[in-house]
Amino acid sequence: MSSVNKISFLIIFLLLIGLFSCKKEKDGRGPLISINNPIINQSFNVFDYILVNASVSDETQLTSVSVCLMDANQSYAHISVPVAVSSPSMTFNLQYLLDNIHLETGIYYIKISATDGENNSNVFQKIYLIETPKQLKKIFLLSKITSSQTNLSSIDSTFSSIIPFHSFSGDHLSSSISSYYQQAFICGNFSGNFTGHTLLYNSPKFTVAPIISTNPYFTGYFNTDRYSYVCRYAGSIFGYDYSGSVFYSANAIAGYYAKSICFNEGYLIAEEKEIFSTTKKLVTYFPNGSQEKSCIMTQDVVEFCEKNSSNVFVFGNIGGQATIQLFDRINNNLWSPYPFPLASGSLSCVLQLDSDTYLLGHSNGIIYKYQYSINSVTSYLSGYTALKMKLDRVNNRLYVVEANRVSSFDYSSLALVNSINSTETILDLHFLYNR
Repeated sequence: MSSVNKISFLIIFLLLIGLFSCKKEKDGRGPLISINNPIINQSFNVFDYILVNASVSDETQLTSVSVCLMDANQSYAHISVPVAVSSPSMTFNLQYLLDNIHLETGIYYIKISATDGENNSNVFQKIYLIETPKQLKKIFLLSKITSSQTNLSSIDSTFSSIIPFHSFSGDHLSSSISSYYQQAFICGNFSGNFTGHTLLYNSPKFTVAPIISTNPYFTGYFNTDRYSYVCRYAGSIFGYDYSGSVFYSANAIAGYYAKSICFNEGYLIAEEKEIFSTTKKLVTYFPNGSQEKSCIMTQDVVEFCEKNSSNVFVFGNIGGQATIQLFDRINNNLWSPYPFPLASGSLSCVLQLDSDTYLLGHSNGIIYKYQYSINSVTSYLSGYTALKMKLDRVNNRLYVVEANRVSSFDYSSLALVNSINSTETILDLHFLYNR
């Protein structure tokens, strides 16, 4: 090897040694985090500030630090708040505001996260939250003078006057109020829109307009506090969120449309009527919206009430006569748990008190109490032809809605508390709570 080649080889060798000797060793360790405050199992009320005090350090650098709240399953329950990074080793104080009225009583975790750009670290501190007490803010009424307009009003705090709030063009099939989103949902039938209405600003959030024809456009409505489900004469069943976005869809049996619907363990159950006959079926859908099975039914459904994870009560009328049936979803079977005849006349509404007890509004002016466990139907309240019944569990009040009157009773004693008359035909009553 020539002297020139030897010198070149030596230079390259020395350069390689220098390069590898200068290369930074890989950082395999995340930041160290120590939570000083809150202390473990410390209790807080929703809308409190939590003083978070923690020490965070890393042998090289800190690129980000944040604080958030996790629920008992360590899923995100509230916002993540970034912490300003001042050095690779720091102690910080942060006032973390629990300004989410929907946080419920239970175990939560304060989570502190830190990263050095390559490695992440997380530390959790268990705390206990106490929810904001639920409060009744307002009682709303839906009413009409004609079928071309639906009026939303409220009853004042003294139960002495009905205050107009907003009018919706078109007829009314059903409605609901979401305390979670502080919204009203109004669903028409032939001419009325399906509308989400923001109560705070008294303004529409979204509108789904019907196609006007001799047939109804919307045929069924079901709601939870967060979601609305709307059936159409064309056969579709759509689930809507508070903004009017569709997140669920199913289709009725060909040639049928859905009327009354409910959910049981994620399975949709629908009363479906054949368009060109009186045939009705009870149809079960998988949680993904595809049809699972169906059975023939003869009653017109007034109310579905979920009894447990596999059984749903079906209250209604057969040829104008009140009936009680129980649907076994697993075995796809409708049967009569109460083998005795009910009072002559029809059911107009049903209120579920618990999984065993139900109030039945009857056309004869009597409200009956049905108890499944003892197979009993007894007179509960007389002199009220109930079209709707609602229970305000926060204030222990039972509300009975008639065509032109709303009456409230102490739920424990059934003593009449208040009564108010309406010059308009009352369609429904809803409670708006603070959360």
